Amino acid sequence: MAAAAAAKTTTRRRRRGVLDLEAQFAFFRSQHRHPVNAAAHALLAWPILFTGLLVLHFLPSPPALPLDPALALALAYAAAYVAADRRAGALAGLLLAAGWAASRALAARLGFALAWKAALAIQLFCWTWQFLGHGLFEASKASPCLPLENLT
Repeated sequence: MAAAAAAKTTTRRRRRGVLDLEAQFAFFRSQHRHPVNAAAHALLAWPILFTGLLVLHFLPSPPALPLDPALALALAYAAAYVAADRRAGALAGLLLAAGWAASRALAARLGFALAWKAALAIQLFCWTWQFLGHGLFEASKASPCLPLENLT
């Protein structure tokens, strides 16, 4: 009886849908089998998020929301990652916090006129390689998932 109770407390509850991290990674792996495509996604997903945060720093905060939009997005992503898996989510949360802080510092240093140009160039480069990775290197030619379709 005690062994069953101990086993019950040590087993993790299986999550479903977008919070099922194992299913998210399995889906990601099924869409990114070629090493060049997988590397493009691993290396270029964070710059896409970073430059998105960079541009969001220049949007005014809504009166009802005391957070700047970049911080709100970083917190939302961090919360989703923590909800999916505490350990991996904590690491992702730290990376998001560092990305938010770095993008805020860069936004203050560059100013809007230069920041949006840099962000646009990086976004175009990264998204182009996301699509080229699928079109040129994947046999299935599956279209890339947009950021809200798959958290990984």
